[in-house]
Amino acid sequence: MQSPFKYIFILLLSVLVLSSCDEDKYADWKIINEAWLENLKEENKDNPDFVVTESGLCYQIIHTGSSTRPNGGSYIEATYIGTLISGKTFDSGEYKRLLSEAIPGWREAIPKITRGGRIILYIPANLGYGDDGSGAIPPYSTLKFDLTLDYVINYY
Repeated sequence: MQSPFKYIFILLLSVLVLSSCDEDKYADWKIINEAWLENLKEENKDNPDFVVTESGLCYQIIHTGSSTRPNGGSYIEATYIGTLISGKTFDSGEYKRLLSEAIPGWREAIPKITRGGRIILYIPANLGYGDDGSGAIPPYSTLKFDLTLDYVINYY
């Protein structure tokens, strides 16, 4: 039996294609991103390795690491690839800053692994760049990150 979420996704995609409203040109994008994330949660509801937090962050730890666990006062170095739900890469590279300067989804997820750990994150818009977007990231975007925590210094 086909998942009803696939039909909802197709319907929402059709609405996006047929819509030509300039007043809120990202309204359809928001609906599609929210539906995509809900579908992902539904598909993984029986997967014990797929975690959904109270905030809506979804993640899967690939490797926990084996050293220092970061906290709110940590300087971190991480290697990452960030993609939109379309699969388009919007950014990749290294993050070398305080964890407290990262987007809320990263601040919540990264302390769940230790140095050397790898995590896949699915970040809803409210924990990413919200209704403003940023650069190549449209407003209301659900973000996927494949992130490896390379280095941690805890200042407090």
